[in-house]
Amino acid sequence: MSPSKVRRAAAASTLALAMGLLAACGGSDDDSAASTSSTSTSSSSSSSSSSSAADTSTSAASQAQTLSVGEADFTIDLDSADLPAGDYTITVTNNGHATHDLVVEQNGADVAKSDSIGPGASATLTVTLAPGDYVFYCSIGNHRAMGMETNVTVS
Repeated sequence: MSPSKVRRAAAASTLALAMGLLAACGGSDDDSAASTSSTSTSSSSSSSSSSSAADTSTSAASQAQTLSVGEADFTIDLDSADLPAGDYTITVTNNGHATHDLVVEQNGADVAKSDSIGPGASATLTVTLAPGDYVFYCSIGNHRAMGMETNVTVS
């Protein structure tokens, strides 16, 4: 190989190495830009867009709404009997003198149930409420027959 070809090959190698190093050094800034552009690209493409929508609904669903339910001597109290669909963390407080629980029922089937709750105690349960009609009731003894139930509409 002639000296000029050796120099050109060395220069080309050095240039390629320098370009690789520059790309690697700028990688962290470029990665965030790539991340952003990848996000905007995925939202403009229909198949990725539905994936993005699914990711958004998953993260929204993973943030459960809270609902407080009070139970006392054969009554169940909720702030509202009309709820939006979604995941719920329900805190049930027994303000009465007897032991209670809370069961969430839809179409005659129990979909969630708390542990027994002694007087003055609380329990927490989680449930996903799809649109439809539900009944929240106490399943202990004859409490439900004594009126310890309430209808809930989820939309």
